[in-house]
Amino acid sequence: MARPGGVKPAELAIGAGLVAISLILAIGALRFPPEMGFVVLGAHVYPCAVALFLGGVGVLLSYQAVTGGFRDEKNGEERVLRGGVAGAMWVTAGLILIAMLINVLGFVLAAGLLFACSARGFGSRHPLRDIAIGMALTLPIYWLFNAGLGVSLPALINAWI
Repeated sequence: MARPGGVKPAELAIGAGLVAISLILAIGALRFPPEMGFVVLGAHVYPCAVALFLGGVGVLLSYQAVTGGFRDEKNGEERVLRGGVAGAMWVTAGLILIAMLINVLGFVLAAGLLFACSARGFGSRHPLRDIAIGMALTLPIYWLFNAGLGVSLPALINAWI
């Protein structure tokens, strides 16, 4: 479904950039020695899966860029996210916070703060709920890495352990 307006170069650059990043990630993952990582699947499986997903998103975004620009697939209209510069600043602050606090607060709480800052950047006004949701989403990841893959992440919640 083409829309008037032709190719959107900036949006095409985003899609092509994602495809390029996915190719770099896949090439790097395939260079892992076979004896590294989880023995059943190998160390390359998860990065390759992420690369495949990221490449697919990049291809879809590129397609939209050359057919008139990004749009909401439900009704074909453009959708603008709230936040703007302030939203980007909230997300950036969350990334800085997790980098600074992950070893102090632990992985789960620091990731909960990142989620809350990102949610605030997209317009949420419920920080305690957002921290709780972020921690709930992070707990299975923590357990998967520590118990399932044997990769140590900073303690569950350093402040209380």
